[in-house]
Amino acid sequence: MMQKQVIRNLAQAHRRALERAWKRAYQEGFEAGLARAHGAGRRGRTVRGDATVDGLVRLIGRHFGLDRYGFEVRVVHQGSGRRVPARDLLRKYRSEE
Repeated sequence: MMQKQVIRNLAQAHRRALERAWKRAYQEGFEAGLARAHGAGRRGRTVRGDATVDGLVRLIGRHFGLDRYGFEVRVVHQGSGRRVPARDLLRKYRSEE
């Protein structure tokens, strides 16, 4: 074979190997995402009454990927509109509607 043919064959083999690796990596990531989203501990997760306001804000930030932004949430009491301290428990501010 000529040098040009050898190089072309090597390039094609390399391209096919890269495509296989990309497909495999994509499929593994896709399956891992499905396992995370639909796994046993992710169904119907509720916010517990003994959670703190600060913990709820952290949970929201982590869920939506807002860690790298200047994300702030101001939790206010429904009746008075006053700010809720971060260490207070959520059950203290539960409203029955």
